[in-house]
Amino acid sequence: MQTTQELFDKLASFEPGDAYVLSIYLDMSPHMSGKRPWTRTSTPVLRNRIREIEKTLLPRHPMLDSFNKDVEKVQSYMENHVEPWQQGVAIFACHERGLFETLEVGTAFQNQIAFEPYPDLFQLAHLLDKHETVITALVDTNTTRLFVTRWGFLEEIPGPEVLPRGYGKRNATCLNQARYHRRVENKRKAFAREAASAIEDLVKQEDAQRVILAGDAVAIPLLHEELSNTVEPLVHEEVLRLDINTPLREVHDEIKPVIEYLEREASHSQVDNLVEGIRANGLVVSGMQETLDALEHGQADVLILANDVPLDDQQRNTLVRKAANSGARVEVVEGNPVLQELGGVGAQLRYRPQWV
Repeated sequence: MQTTQELFDKLASFEPGDAYVLSIYLDMSPHMSGKRPWTRTSTPVLRNRIREIEKTLLPRHPMLDSFNKDVEKVQSYMENHVEPWQQGVAIFACHERGLFETLEVGTAFQNQIAFEPYPDLFQLAHLLDKHETVITALVDTNTTRLFVTRWGFLEEIPGPEVLPRGYGKRNATCLNQARYHRRVENKRKAFAREAASAIEDLVKQEDAQRVILAGDAVAIPLLHEELSNTVEPLVHEEVLRLDINTPLREVHDEIKPVIEYLEREASHSQVDNLVEGIRANGLVVSGMQETLDALEHGQADVLILANDVPLDDQQRNTLVRKAANSGARVEVVEGNPVLQELGGVGAQLRYRPQWV
């Protein structure tokens, strides 16, 4: 099964020729109001947009037959494969080129249906940027619960656990009390080492960019001591105080705002770097044409786009596609007035441009 990054790369390299691609992004969450509160708002949006596009191909446009076949396949997929728990669905179809790709995620897309020569990649790029894989470890002194957050979905992974016998400190007054307490501390440290190893293995397996720790005040410091220099920098500084038996749904609700905060901070730091580079005449460019030039010459390392940038969908999609095909990472920033003043688009460069 291909990853979201692999799908993005595949679509970015798509060369349609005379064919057009039907790109569909849908918000599958129910609107929770009116007479039918569980109706998905995307249903009438999809139906109406397909009718609008079809009218532009009537009565005998060469692409009409291919478009109708794509619509049939989309409708079949929506009827037979979309589950009630899904929040967002993306579909890319082009019958002429044998393209039909789908993506189901646990976060809502903005409803968008386009029929253009290239797949529309902006929301897919935003998903890749915004939803990094995050590992959450909920620990106490003898139990570790591990969670992976991918594309809005939270999955629990079995973690190390030992029987609690011998972990509680007794108030005995016997001569071996200190020895007993040392044995308890050694057990706790050994378990922290085992938990740290499990976290590190999962970070490597999932290629996670962030780690969130949650649990009691005794276990967390011990765990920090055992994490390697590779994983420790990924750990968010705020520790969540959660009981080890917290239900999965509550864990999701607790870590969601933390993940959103981390994503905002990462995006705004990219803008800060862009601004500092401009002031220092460094390796950055800003503005539509300058950024396009950098992408076309393969000199852009990071494309920085405002989510509310005053560009049309085609301009935005062109920037994202060129970034993907030149190996540049895409960073989508929300609510940053400085970036908007710079035209809503810029890039950090690999080396200084020579085409001026």
